[in-house]
Amino acid sequence: MTEGTLETGVIARGAPQATPDVAANGYSIKWLFSGRTAPGAAQTLGYVAIEAGQKNPLHAHPNCEEVLYLISGELEHSLGEEVHRLKPGDAIRVPAGVKHDAKCVGTGPATMVVCYSVPDRQMVSYE
Repeated sequence: MTEGTLETGVIARGAPQATPDVAANGYSIKWLFSGRTAPGAAQTLGYVAIEAGQKNPLHAHPNCEEVLYLISGELEHSLGEEVHRLKPGDAIRVPAGVKHDAKCVGTGPATMVVCYSVPDRQMVSYE
């Protein structure tokens, strides 16, 4: 198998080195599992990287909650009106419909895994 591939809908390999599915303005996402990449999946899992000083757009997921686990780097993560500082090993739960974004405030990139409670995550952007 090559880097960044999905084996029969069961194993996703090579996320950090894989070509991202989303790449814009200093952040990238590689979808590991979703209803689209692995038919029959009941959730969505992705690997995200945000470069130092960059952020993802303010957005919400009307049909699911999100759980984010920070692997490396530091984030300021907004959750509604609150802002939380996350360091490696921290996780945050974003309820469905809550506006949020993440800004990398460390000197290197922030890497994380994100999980959504549905296989067909929806997103509404506010930027």
